[in-house]
Amino acid sequence: MKSMKLKITITSLLVVISMLLAACGGEATPTTVPAGATATTGQAAGGEATATTATGGGGAATATTATSGGGGGTFSGDTIKIGVDLPTSGADASDGVPTRNGAELAISQANDKGGVTIAGKTYKLEMYALDDAVNGVHNPDQGVKNVQQFIADPAVLAMVGPFNSNVAKAEMPILNTAGLANISPANTNETLTKPEYGQTGTYRPTGKVTYFRVCTTDDIQGPAGADYLYDKLNARKIYVLDDTETYGQGIANNAEKEFTKKGGTVIAHEGVPKGTQDFSTILTKIQGTKPDAIYYGGTTSNGLALARKQMVGMGFDVPFMGGDGIQDKEFTDEAGDAGNGSYSTVAAVNATTLPSAKDFLAAYKAKYGTDVGAYSANAYEATSIIIAALGKATGADRESVRAAIAATKDYQGVIGTTSFDQNGDTTNKWISIYTVKNGAWSFVDQIQFK
Repeated sequence: MKSMKLKITITSLLVVISMLLAACGGEATPTTVPAGATATTGQAAGGEATATTATGGGGAATATTATSGGGGGTFSGDTIKIGVDLPTSGADASDGVPTRNGAELAISQANDKGGVTIAGKTYKLEMYALDDAVNGVHNPDQGVKNVQQFIADPAVLAMVGPFNSNVAKAEMPILNTAGLANISPANTNETLTKPEYGQTGTYRPTGKVTYFRVCTTDDIQGPAGADYLYDKLNARKIYVLDDTETYGQGIANNAEKEFTKKGGTVIAHEGVPKGTQDFSTILTKIQGTKPDAIYYGGTTSNGLALARKQMVGMGFDVPFMGGDGIQDKEFTDEAGDAGNGSYSTVAAVNATTLPSAKDFLAAYKAKYGTDVGAYSANAYEATSIIIAALGKATGADRESVRAAIAATKDYQGVIGTTSFDQNGDTTNKWISIYTVKNGAWSFVDQIQFK
């Protein structure tokens, strides 16, 4: 108990120090772009958002919003900012950019309708987006720097993101201590929110719920992948790998448990260090065990497409399955023809199957000239829920906005009906399944969970 109190005290102190540094120029100042405006970074074509992603050398945030110490209390300006923290450069860009686009579109549409009114005053909205990738890969330390900048700016009343669960682990205690609510479109690790896993005290030091998500968790996603391997692909022996990160380990562990529970055999489960370039040793070893399939928990940016490419290149072509960490264009681009025969789950509904998403899909295509990514609709929904909460908040302050988000019930949006439970998890739980055909991800099926 003493060690936990000490951890909370240190976390709080670090947040205060970071705010002071930001106010004094200790952090680079980020650029905000009003939604609907075109920034100097980003390209309109090919899905690159016309928004703000600030990256400096190695991914350090470089952008512009006036920063001011503390960031607490009632905001007195005329423009409210919604922070957006996602990996939008390098190998993670094919996940992060389409997700950011979804958030930007929601803000742009809200401004087109006149902004948002809180306690009788109308405000314009602005997206304040930062990149948490360093050298092209999501980075928890960069995520911490980004949220410190959001916290230091009193105009930021809520945040969308992050995308990756290990980044969320680093950010959550800081955001919670500062009282800044965030909604993730894509974090799936179940330990972030569910008390039964024993970690919520660390992530939620104040005891209040400030973290919410609109995606399903890996204690559902991992088993869904295992079920598909066993029931649909008739696999009876699998080899399990993970990329040693929070997300990869967690989803792989869940898949392993479910596959064994169904009566299948897990030959072995090994962690492969992220950044691995040569998979020949581990793949030769696995090939010798003659598995029916491989389940690999992790992300494309940590080498999973490369592993699949090398696997097929050595004549070892059994089904290759992962979670939503590989359901991106980067995987199919890097794996090439070897990507065919790969499978993935996504912890969200396929928005193209929902009548409620028709207008969103058309607007997205018109604005960005490309189809949505796996989590574009989720980011649009997360941002729309924040905007709705701003309209219901009793004041233009972070606690009022947090309380309004927490009270979200039966929100009718593009991905269906969303409420948040007592832990901040969505009640709208879907898993969709995809396979690579002719070098592109193709939708197979989806399941809704109660």
